Amino acid sequence: MTLALSVGLLGSLSIPAATTAFADSTGTEALVQLATERAATLPSGRTTYRTITDYNDEMLALSKQHPDLVKHITLPHKTRQGREVYGIEVTHDVNAADGKPVLLMMGIHHGNEWPSGEHTMEFAYDLVNNAKKDRQVKRLLDQARVIFVPVVNVDGFVINRRTSCGLSPTCASNAGVDINRNYPFGWGSNAGSNATSRGPGPGSEPEVQNIMDLTTTNQATVLITNHTSGHTLLRPPLEKRAGDAPDEAVYSALTDAMAAKNGYTGMKSGFDYETTGETPDWSYYATRGLGFTFEIMKTQSTTSSYPEVIEDYLGTGRYEGKSNREAFMVALEYAADPAGHSVIKGKAPKGAVLTITKDFDLWTAPILQTGGVLDPPQAVPTHLESSLVAPTNGKFTWHVNPSVRPIPAYTKDGVVATGPGNFLRESWTLTCARPSGEVLETVNVTVDRGEQVDVRLQECKKHFNGKGPKD
Repeated sequence: MTLALSVGLLGSLSIPAATTAFADSTGTEALVQLATERAATLPSGRTTYRTITDYNDEMLALSKQHPDLVKHITLPHKTRQGREVYGIEVTHDVNAADGKPVLLMMGIHHGNEWPSGEHTMEFAYDLVNNAKKDRQVKRLLDQARVIFVPVVNVDGFVINRRTSCGLSPTCASNAGVDINRNYPFGWGSNAGSNATSRGPGPGSEPEVQNIMDLTTTNQATVLITNHTSGHTLLRPPLEKRAGDAPDEAVYSALTDAMAAKNGYTGMKSGFDYETTGETPDWSYYATRGLGFTFEIMKTQSTTSSYPEVIEDYLGTGRYEGKSNREAFMVALEYAADPAGHSVIKGKAPKGAVLTITKDFDLWTAPILQTGGVLDPPQAVPTHLESSLVAPTNGKFTWHVNPSVRPIPAYTKDGVVATGPGNFLRESWTLTCARPSGEVLETVNVTVDRGEQVDVRLQECKKHFNGKGPKD
């Protein structure tokens, strides 16, 4: 039932043209002028590639200029070279712990894939610029939160190479790690990498740990990792032997809906080329949020390729009518719609801290070592935890990923493909606590895609103000 609901939702998605929301209050001449301006100019107005200083300064400036809409974030782990990694969150009333679902978008896992950061940053500007004047954007920022990390691999970007610095104190080229081969799930097969570039262990790199922390502490119902190039839009599996994802029907439908807007070729990642330890496979099997790779542009990054960045984002020039911006909007529509995830509703004491957690093991692939030695798969303990604060009236609506988890193909016994429709009926553990951290009540919540569950927190309400139950 929930699967059909999600596919039905995707079939009904209709993303309006960028100027439609102005029709009621703007004359035809002004609309034509606005459309012309939009066709020629990115949301930020940029015409050249950014440096790392540009990215960092612009994110900080957006947060200062729009304090109720944009929050600046510093990710918890510095790079191997000691650099900070920054991002921003964009939503209305951005500082509230409000239970909104999240679209997580990132760029530059690979340091020489410059357009991936540009499109990430431009979509952030797009939402900020249109937060008050575009009806669709305004509605979506009421309903959802968007987290942007334009430059994941800061070290690699600064020196313009694909890999990060790895463990090398001098950032030697032979010690770099391809951080999009370092995520724990399915790590170690060496498909599309080798024993050096995959990293010394599953999830070993600080850049990867940053994205894992963001994903496991936020309810990211959709994740997009932008890359270059080839105009493909990729979903799991990362290896053919892993088989289709349990949510393949929903995955395929959302892929097609986004590809209809940007003209990319939607496909399973392993059928493009096989890899190990990629972002979307880990994020999907850890959270059941749908993860995608966008391969932006048809040519690789060069100093003269910025016109293609503009055309691919806006749907102009060689990409006339096929806009990556509109594909991102489809993703945001899906991320925001409860038919595509789960909802926990209830009433708690004002100011109570509600937390949901899950703990389980994911597994690497059988680990291929130098000389062809195959070591057994390694368990990767996985902890999910998100919180919100009960509002003034106590009534909360929490948009979350399903507690019902997809059965993974990577197991302690090796790779055992499970296929569509196979899930583990697990539960979220929900606690209600005082701000001090004292837990007053714990309940288990089982919820699937497209479902809503109401929870009663009677014990928390009895004890929260210290009065306890009546005799």
